[in-house]
Amino acid sequence: MLTTSQTADPVATQIDPSHPLTSEEDRERMSRMLDELPENQQQVIRLKFHSGLKYREISEATGLSVSNVGFLLHTALQKLRDQLQ
Repeated sequence: MLTTSQTADPVATQIDPSHPLTSEEDRERMSRMLDELPENQQQVIRLKFHSGLKYREISEATGLSVSNVGFLLHTALQKLRDQLQ
């Protein structure tokens, strides 16, 4: 969720996955948005933010390179940010 002071700063309008969602509606919306991502992006998002794994651990769990994990996370988060705006 964004505070009033954050909405004035375009850099601060990024998703903060560590920030808890405040309502059931927010959680449902985020779940639907995640479901719309490609499977590989869903997987790395869940491993990073739900399981708390580091890039190297995600790489080992998925067989992807560390740089590919970073790319997939970046791309997925950018898509989520775009959908929220």
